[in-house]
Amino acid sequence: MSTTSDAPAATTGRRYLSDQQVAYFETFGYLKIPGLFAEDVEELTAGFEAVFAGNPHWVTNEELHYDQTRTIIPAFITKDTRLHRLLEDERVVGIVTSLLGPGYGYAESDGNLFSCETSWHSDMYAAPLNQYHLKLSFYLDPLRAETGAIRFIPGTNHHESVYARTLRRDLNTPTSVFEAFGVTSPEIPSWTVETDPGDLVIWNFRTIHGSFGGGERRRLFSVNFRQDAPAESGTGA
Repeated sequence: MSTTSDAPAATTGRRYLSDQQVAYFETFGYLKIPGLFAEDVEELTAGFEAVFAGNPHWVTNEELHYDQTRTIIPAFITKDTRLHRLLEDERVVGIVTSLLGPGYGYAESDGNLFSCETSWHSDMYAAPLNQYHLKLSFYLDPLRAETGAIRFIPGTNHHESVYARTLRRDLNTPTSVFEAFGVTSPEIPSWTVETDPGDLVIWNFRTIHGSFGGGERRRLFSVNFRQDAPAESGTGA
């Protein structure tokens, strides 16, 4: 499927997300809040560009990205005060508290320039399976299904299920997708979350995701959080 998935508008207050939004996230493994940072786009974009202009970066050409170019800077938001202050922003604190509770920790950030597609995968690096990890993603360019918007396979955040385990195995590489299912990676059933600058996309590290058809220099930075104590089995972490 290739339509936008929008959750209900957020409520105010320390916890920030409604019960329905929390249920949506915990069931499907992702949540979009349209326009939450619309008034901050200019400032966030300026901070993003300043970090990329003034800091070393890595350039990768991995099979996951079809041997195309991804440029990344780790520990991203700490390199510019306009981005670093997000850690204390009431919207960020309220969202993370809604999903992880008050006992959570900052789990680093990264900034990316994508000139590539991204095959199906879930985020596992430095994220133990028994610990709930959460990602807040800020896309700084308008993205649609045909121009690299992120796609999710809903429910794969429940990583211990047979469904999720089977997909992690059979979607492991771009070539394994066709071998297992006889279709290309973009043809795998999924939900595309189309975004404009200022939208926020929140997702569980375990949710299988990908991106197809994008152009050059698509800008993204993500801020990660984790539950302090290992999550109990069955929480969907």
